[in-house]
Amino acid sequence: MLFLLWVFLAFIFNSVTINGSDCPNRQWIEKSLEKVHVPGATILVVNATHILYEQAFGFQSLLPLKPIDIDKSIFPIASISKTFIATAVMQLVEQELVDLDTDINEYLLEPQKRIFHPRYPLHSITLRKLLSHSASIHIDSLILNTYYKSDDDAFKESLADMCFKYINPNTSHWLPKPPGTVASYSNEGSALAALVVERVSNMSYSVYVKEKILKPLGIDISKVGVRLSDFKDTVDLVKHYAYAPNESYLKRWNQQIPQLNIEQMPGNLSNWLYIPHFSFSAYPAGLLRMSARTLSIYLRMFLSNGSSILRPRSIAQMRTVVGGGLIPTYNPNSANDSSDQEHPSEFGLSWYWQTMQDGRRYIGHSGLMPGMLHLMLINEKHNLGVIILSNADATSPNDLSREIGETGINIHMSLFKCFDAGPAHGLA
Repeated sequence: MLFLLWVFLAFIFNSVTINGSDCPNRQWIEKSLEKVHVPGATILVVNATHILYEQAFGFQSLLPLKPIDIDKSIFPIASISKTFIATAVMQLVEQELVDLDTDINEYLLEPQKRIFHPRYPLHSITLRKLLSHSASIHIDSLILNTYYKSDDDAFKESLADMCFKYINPNTSHWLPKPPGTVASYSNEGSALAALVVERVSNMSYSVYVKEKILKPLGIDISKVGVRLSDFKDTVDLVKHYAYAPNESYLKRWNQQIPQLNIEQMPGNLSNWLYIPHFSFSAYPAGLLRMSARTLSIYLRMFLSNGSSILRPRSIAQMRTVVGGGLIPTYNPNSANDSSDQEHPSEFGLSWYWQTMQDGRRYIGHSGLMPGMLHLMLINEKHNLGVIILSNADATSPNDLSREIGETGINIHMSLFKCFDAGPAHGLA
């Protein structure tokens, strides 16, 4: 499901247009979110040094009713988590502990568990390929659904065991193309890059992120985690919901992810499904938990070209499209000898680029998991960023998911146009 949003938003980025004023007011945003059944959302606009706009909308819990709080409400940020992997890797690159183009087996130090493409063993798997989703790793969506576990159960298996289970030459989890020649979004590839961070730094990935990325930025690491047990009190964790206008939705959910024990809510909330808190086996790729304000501090680091934790050249590398735009997105429907190629991928290192219908380009990352939908974007001038975190669900392939995605993009683009134009006196 995490992959679906990348494909879904690729369509929306190229189709949505903005109507009306460039500066949305609170009432317009509230009505837009309510129309597509978004329970709650936080929205922030930042530059390199300040928060320019922040608002909370709706609720982090429908039962009991509890409003979203910009600072206190803790979201699992889903695939936005991947950008932290690139930050960790680039810190190790700066220390000359790893190289982006060296075979990762040199860092994993597992002589009995070497990772390579079984059909192309001479094409090494490197950090650059993993972070740009061009390592030819591909896991079926049915297997991806099994990564979701109730409570903290996913952490009963180590990150290393998870990676070596699914990414090894004895499996069929590979594309029929050499690594480095096509792009295909991969949670496992990102998790494998995080495992390299673990092995080289000699600390768990989650501890590394807290100690080497968040703490130096002045972030209270007691309010950040991946496990539910990382938080003394789960009352501030945003709850996951899915809008379900009929009974077929609950049936579909329980067929696809039965282990989450999803339930229909009672009484006048019966059109909503409640999704209990869960864990995710490839956790570095999708399960960092933090508030929107905490995430905004991290985004301002990126806008300020690394702040105190990265050098500007590392930020530049993360922004640079790997392969110069010549690596196509893998298309399983194209014949091997066909000239009908999918559009070029625009992955940097974890971050990726998208071009709007009006030609404007943005870099950032989306996040999708059951009951959560997020988007974090930076403009091409690299001086403005917008974050929307929400507990909306867009995992179902239906019109509502499309409308939720369009609403998020509309809000993003309206805010960018507003703040690009100067003082946002029209915001309220």
